[in-house]
Amino acid sequence: MISLSATLFLAVSSCSKENLPGCERWEVTDEHFTGGCIDLSCSGSRTLQLDFCGEGLKDAKIDNTVILSEDQCCKRTRTFKRFIKKV
Repeated sequence: MISLSATLFLAVSSCSKENLPGCERWEVTDEHFTGGCIDLSCSGSRTLQLDFCGEGLKDAKIDNTVILSEDQCCKRTRTFKRFIKKV
């Protein structure tokens, strides 16, 4: 029982804030492209500053473009433009 308590204590204490992945603020451009049909909600682009943490940082590289969604009418992409700061 004592050994189980000691193991549990070590596991919990090793999960400090320093071990967690940090967050980063990035400037991104979200773009919408129309496909084979007319969709008025699917046009244009906008530049945003967004925070990404943990798994969300896997795509965060300058000029990396990821597809947010895609169907026959609309393709939505996000391009990482620049790293702003750690948050």
